[in-house]
Amino acid sequence: MNPELRELIAGLRAELEGGRPATLVWAQINAGAPADEIPAGLPRPVRELLAAADGILAGAFDLPAAAELPGIQYHLETMPGFTRIADEPQRWLVFGTLHEEPLLLDRETGAVWYFPDADGDEWFMRERFDNVASGLDEFVGHYVFGPGYGRIAFDDDEWWEFLSRHGLTEGDHDGGREA
Repeated sequence: MNPELRELIAGLRAELEGGRPATLVWAQINAGAPADEIPAGLPRPVRELLAAADGILAGAFDLPAAAELPGIQYHLETMPGFTRIADEPQRWLVFGTLHEEPLLLDRETGAVWYFPDADGDEWFMRERFDNVASGLDEFVGHYVFGPGYGRIAFDDDEWWEFLSRHGLTEGDHDGGREA
């Protein structure tokens, strides 16, 4: 994980802790997990994120703690056929959710994938499965803690307002990969 992102996470965690319990409903950034509690089999970027924050609730995003990751892998069993995930499920890791829909990391490339919103259809019924970021640092920095949040989540919720107050919503809302 790049040092700037690690520093941003620590700063936002401190800011949120000052607002407890008011912020717990829409945001929480846990302290990092001890190294011995992060499974060695996880991809390096995920291990680094868990070392910086062992669980992040940020508006529409839920990036669970290390101990909770096995419990969300069931999403791999219900992936649409066109994604070809069923052909190589070991290649993929569900590392969190956006609007309770799976966010996936391709273990081979490090790219982050998701199912873009499609007029209310359930994610497993959608015909699009898009690469939204080339890596986890890019995804977390731009979409969870940056202007991309307004593009794929909300631009009018408490998390967006929090990001805005900290100057993190400025810039290109489409700064990540094209969806």
